[in-house]
Amino acid sequence: MSSLLQDKLYEVHMQAPPPSKDFHHLTVTKNEVIWKSWRISFRPNQERNCPREVKKLHKDFVMVDQLHKQLQSIFGKKILDYVLNLCQGHYDFLVRMPENLIIHILSFLSVEDIGQLSKTCKKFRQLCNKEDFWERIKRLQDKYSLDARTVKFPPHQRSMNFSRRPGYLTQMQRRQTTFF
Repeated sequence: MSSLLQDKLYEVHMQAPPPSKDFHHLTVTKNEVIWKSWRISFRPNQERNCPREVKKLHKDFVMVDQLHKQLQSIFGKKILDYVLNLCQGHYDFLVRMPENLIIHILSFLSVEDIGQLSKTCKKFRQLCNKEDFWERIKRLQDKYSLDARTVKFPPHQRSMNFSRRPGYLTQMQRRQTTFF
């Protein structure tokens, strides 16, 4: 399962809460946590303020409570908890799977279940809102339902009933009209 992991596990950036104008960028890789911050100021000595970067290995990051408090004040408790889980090896593999494998798995679900799944996270919402996703799901569901129906028939009747499935003629007529 670890082969599904990319080098970057998580990445987020945002501006610090008011009154600060500082910009922060957090990246979690397989081995370390990288936190970059840029101090934004309208004072004339701004040129001397270089970006600050903190790199910690996962095991070191889990131990530093001071860093946790700073991250929580900027990014929030949910992101801090998520980063701590990633550092402790608790990965969300379902979201990290290749898209074609996720679509194959989702083809076994009903439309209502896919709708509920699309509400769980950003990746599934984006995936379920694509038009080609629904075309591929429909194609896979038709393929599996056709296979299940042909298994029910005796071998000598399978070829005859294949062309009599519902919607077969309308699909063929549509194809002929588009090509001619």
